[in-house]
Amino acid sequence: MYKNLNCELLGISGRQSEIIELALTYGFRGIDIDIADLVKRCQRSSFESAARFLTSSKLSMAGFDAPIDLDSDEDTYAAQAARLNGVAEIAQRANAMLAIVSVPAATNRLPYPEYFEVIRKRIDEIAGIFLKENVRVALSFATRSFAPEGKQFKFVQDADGFAALMRACTAGNLGMVFDSWIWHLAGGTMDTLQSIGPKRVFSVRLGDCKEGLDLASATAEDCLLPNSTGVIDNVGYLAKLAEHGGKLPVAARGLPLGESGTRDALISKAQDALDQTLEQAGLPSVTRKPETYVAAASYRSYSERT
Repeated sequence: MYKNLNCELLGISGRQSEIIELALTYGFRGIDIDIADLVKRCQRSSFESAARFLTSSKLSMAGFDAPIDLDSDEDTYAAQAARLNGVAEIAQRANAMLAIVSVPAATNRLPYPEYFEVIRKRIDEIAGIFLKENVRVALSFATRSFAPEGKQFKFVQDADGFAALMRACTAGNLGMVFDSWIWHLAGGTMDTLQSIGPKRVFSVRLGDCKEGLDLASATAEDCLLPNSTGVIDNVGYLAKLAEHGGKLPVAARGLPLGESGTRDALISKAQDALDQTLEQAGLPSVTRKPETYVAAASYRSYSERT
């Protein structure tokens, strides 16, 4: 497993070059990329020019959000699916080999049983498109408190419903994003994860939870960096996933307890949280602190002058 930087999960943003620099500065080995931005860059210039910062960084391209809406109408979905062929080609060239697709939490289109089959077929079709370029697909989902308002029918909002959808899909390159924060809110357990199969976890996101929280009314502000309170057993989940091997990207999500400070300070705290969780799970991790390297460089410079 390796530390992955997903700035969106930390509530921060930046240009591609800035995110790459932050990842390298704080010892992350991978990043999630904005594939829509990369596609636009490729349309304006060559792939080599558009992806030069990504390729030269030597970082792992851990994943990207596939530009497709599973809840869209038939015409919109067909148009988006057709464009995925070009997206998959660019992703493969960038060595970004995991497309993340979000499962709708609610819909106005159809009741649950009929909608389940529509979504299952769409997921398998999308996985087939990405398979042509050897890109895997991972599903993510949201709970009731994050579901869009005003929808007539609810869909996947808990871990059991998500597990049922995962088991129904047949694509061989299909897996899931294991997000411990969402999993906790959704009533997920180790047994629920086991029913899907830990080997189908393609990406990991870790967050913790405020103590005494009413899970039904949780908001994004209630998500803390892993190891903040210990309400969520992130160490146990990581240890279980590690039993099945695999080079999984592990990203932190949420806010630190107390003041988060600057963007750099938040990313530094995210690194610390991941390091602690990985080490407690018996997994290797390397901490990189910019101030350590600055101090060492200053000392070397001073030594050379004296």
